[in-house]
Amino acid sequence: MTRRRFIQSLAGIPASACFGGFAIPAFAATVRKVALVVGNAGYAGTERLKNPVADATLTANTLRKLGFHTSLATDRNTAQLKADLDAFGQAARGADIAVFFYAGHGIAVENINYLLAVDQKLATATSLDMKRQGISLRWIESLLRQDMGVSVIVVDACRNPLLRGVPQQGMAAAPRAARGMLTFYSTAPGALARDGTGANSDFSAVFNRHLARPDLSLKQIVEATQRDVSAETGDTQVPWVSSGLVGDAHLASTEQVGVAASAPTSSVGAGRKRGDTDTPPPVVPVRFWNENLAQLEEQVQFAVMNFDINSKRVLEQRAAAGDAMALTILGSVYAAPVTPKTRATRSTYGLEAQTTPRGNGVVPADPARAVRYLAKAAERRFPLAQTLLAELLVEAPRGVPRDFQRAENLLQDAAATGYGRARLDLLDLKMRRGNMQPRDLLENGKTLEAYIESFQPPKR
Repeated sequence: MTRRRFIQSLAGIPASACFGGFAIPAFAATVRKVALVVGNAGYAGTERLKNPVADATLTANTLRKLGFHTSLATDRNTAQLKADLDAFGQAARGADIAVFFYAGHGIAVENINYLLAVDQKLATATSLDMKRQGISLRWIESLLRQDMGVSVIVVDACRNPLLRGVPQQGMAAAPRAARGMLTFYSTAPGALARDGTGANSDFSAVFNRHLARPDLSLKQIVEATQRDVSAETGDTQVPWVSSGLVGDAHLASTEQVGVAASAPTSSVGAGRKRGDTDTPPPVVPVRFWNENLAQLEEQVQFAVMNFDINSKRVLEQRAAAGDAMALTILGSVYAAPVTPKTRATRSTYGLEAQTTPRGNGVVPADPARAVRYLAKAAERRFPLAQTLLAELLVEAPRGVPRDFQRAENLLQDAAATGYGRARLDLLDLKMRRGNMQPRDLLENGKTLEAYIESFQPPKR
């Protein structure tokens, strides 16, 4: 018996029935759009998140207004989440549109994305743990794969790689989207997704803003969300989509939606089109920089320290889509000088001194290439990239012409966001160029602290 016939057989039941966790109302025979919305926030200790439950609640309410028979599940452990997904897979059979939304912790193992239940610990998990007990997106996609109809998976979670137990060059190829399926990620492969400092995450707030518009099609919702999240975060969080749809679908419509044929595409981000030089860079709200600069700087430093052959490939893919974080990380990697280090080693003749190069061990230092990566991120007015690029233009390592004026312009722009490193670099550059003397700071009672604080973010 198909799922639709099973529902029709229950149509005469006056009260709601329960099928694998899905409450089926008496009018279920007419329901052709189903959704499961999950928000996991109650992880242990410091892994607890702030917004996923609110994100899931917001999304569930939006989908209900669009006519979806929606189940909301929050803070689910592994067994509960697997049961929820099994039931939803059955409920989705025969549906015209099935939507699964998840907000919470996520991780990638060999290019396969896993969702974390609240009883799993991100800090101690290994790749083998995820393969044994994790809930992979591939499994979820297999549950929702249909001969007819549209399946939509939306994941508001991190996609940074879990490298414990993964060999070098151990990343599997990214899977292609199945026929009739669209998977929408809040961030790029290998990247983090911010929980957000407001009532919802950056992604979920924008996604629901467009999802609530009945005049937009599915692809229009995705494209508008990509554009706005990317712009509002200074291209530091670039939503990614993998689509096997041909044509389009209207989530607010009650008409049956079919998929004509399969045309899988690779996951793509929301960067500006190549050659689109007429489009000005987005103006990122100053509040975003105030709330996120320190965290973004830490993420860049961590990524540079853990740079390897696996992350190189993922970062290059993200950089090609205009991801400012990926561009900045790659710029930092190529800018790092290879300096010699003397080590003492034991041999048959006793202790011997050997000189070994210090670098990332994956790519050689290439300051000129670093400038190219950082310049692309600086075009998006990313303060970290502007500052790092200015430092290279001042230091002028091999292959990089010195350009004080360009460096000062970059630092002025970065300092206006409140970035402390840019403010100090700008002070140093002005003194180096003779535009300011140390005694100038004492005129009119001005101190170094007052000078730094004089760079107040412009009011929007």
